Amino acid sequence: MATSKTSASELFNRYIWLANTVYSAGKITFEEIARKWRTSSWNNDGSDLPIRTFHDHRHAVEELFDIDIECDKHDGFKYYIENSDDIERGNLRRWILNTMSIGNMLMESKSLNHRILLENIPSGEKYLTIIIDAMNKNLVVEISYRNFRSDNIYTFKIEPWCLKLWQQRWYVLGLSLDLDHLRVYALDRIVGCELTKIKFETSEGFDAQAFFGDYYGIYVDPKVKLEQVRLWVEGMTRDYLRSLPLHHSQKEIETGDDYCVFEYTIRPTGDFIGELVNFCQFSKVISPQWVSDEVRKRVDNRFILGDEDKIRVDSEL
Repeated sequence: MATSKTSASELFNRYIWLANTVYSAGKITFEEIARKWRTSSWNNDGSDLPIRTFHDHRHAVEELFDIDIECDKHDGFKYYIENSDDIERGNLRRWILNTMSIGNMLMESKSLNHRILLENIPSGEKYLTIIIDAMNKNLVVEISYRNFRSDNIYTFKIEPWCLKLWQQRWYVLGLSLDLDHLRVYALDRIVGCELTKIKFETSEGFDAQAFFGDYYGIYVDPKVKLEQVRLWVEGMTRDYLRSLPLHHSQKEIETGDDYCVFEYTIRPTGDFIGELVNFCQFSKVISPQWVSDEVRKRVDNRFILGDEDKIRVDSEL
């Protein structure tokens, strides 16, 4: 299944394929997995799946994605996802498996390529795989970075703490060794990235989900207070937000014949206010007043939010 020429991105795809195959089956024997691999669209060279390679990949899936593939020796030595309930609740693991399921269908339906349109993610996997490798090994990376404000390229070292996909772009939250601050860097603005031999450890108790949990998007500003934002919405926009909430805290607290009121517990930074502007034709902010004023100001002035990589947060957070 793997050779010395297997690239990091190919291995990454194969790990996800294995996790998805077991997850989709519920329970499955190694022989059935090996048979599925021989006919898989991800098997470019038609190779077999040796049992040793299977176990290597099984352990890699656990280390990288925290997905435990266990064997039930009392049920015909069938493999299953031991923590499947956690996967249903975990955004990353569910996203990985859902993405892989769709990927498999697309790979096996190449005749429909001209009829299936996808969004482009400009970041590319070139640096994504390097950063994931660095996170897995707790190694500092040296990146060369060009922001939108100038053509200058800056090279510096960061500790990659977490990755986030946001509006078709990948971002890495990293502790800058030079500035001793956490900053967010867009992968599509990285022009060079290399692993170093410098080891690091994230702050004890760091939780990426919780770190971004009070925010919408990737702009983090702890100086912005946590607010109860109430949004009056009418028409089809109401149904749109019901099916695709703006934030995980969204609650529908009032419902009328042609309107409803959503409530968000959130720190309303620029990303969130900018999104409210997009819905302003069919909605209005009821409270707090300063958020309503900021939305109106942006609508009136056609305010354009600045570059995301200006984020600066205290390292102890």
